[in-house]
Amino acid sequence: AELLDGDTIRDFFSNSDFSREGRERHLLGIAKMAALISKHTPVICSFITPYEDVREKILQILPSGSTMVHVSTTLEVCEDRDVKGLYAKARSGEISNFTGITDPFDPPNCAHITLDSSGAPGHTVSDMVNQLAHLFEKPKAVLLPGRWQPLHVGHEWLIQQELDQGKRVVVGIRDTPVTESDPFSADLRKRMIEHRYSGEDVEAWIMPDIEAVSYGRKVGYEVREAKDIPPEVFQVSATGVRGGNRANVSEKVMKFMVSEGIWDGE
Repeated sequence: AELLDGDTIRDFFSNSDFSREGRERHLLGIAKMAALISKHTPVICSFITPYEDVREKILQILPSGSTMVHVSTTLEVCEDRDVKGLYAKARSGEISNFTGITDPFDPPNCAHITLDSSGAPGHTVSDMVNQLAHLFEKPKAVLLPGRWQPLHVGHEWLIQQELDQGKRVVVGIRDTPVTESDPFSADLRKRMIEHRYSGEDVEAWIMPDIEAVSYGRKVGYEVREAKDIPPEVFQVSATGVRGGNRANVSEKVMKFMVSEGIWDGE
């Protein structure tokens, strides 16, 4: 996972604006950054987020299924843990707009999980990690490797068979050189598949251009061939699509290819 930490991000951008407006701009900007990074890896954001309306805006920016966690403890414990002496400076007036002292901290009603970080038995760092561990567990996936030059209705039939069984699908895109017979780059094919399956339990990975699958013995997985493929699906080929038979691509793929300027839309 990628960690976006409040202090680190502020130092990186040389941002010292702790006004309410400055905090909101900062937090919403980080939410947009997290949303982009989350397309490639899980993201953990660690920030002081004092205002409930800003938290609600953050949840609107983040992908659906994101989890907001309130790491809770008392003001007294926060001051005891303050190795930088910031709370003392806030109480003496050296620092303004300081959360919990001169700036409010709204109750986090929109948080999905609240963790007690007091350090009492049952509330240690290890305990909190255990409470969050399930958020990073992914079910096993079915890998479908291929060239996908381009994605056509035959491919989509194969993918749908797995989705209909509730499987998580990983589409492995062989990183083949661009040639006359393989005209689309691996990156374009990845974006094509992501566009087609946006919002579905399908991931697209670029993998080496494999020549074989070799294994010693089965260790928690199987290698299987699709069965009962309808004749009309079996006959579909990417060669035919590249030759001009665009009736064998779905509407979403067609729109993607037109938007990329590869096809003219006719």
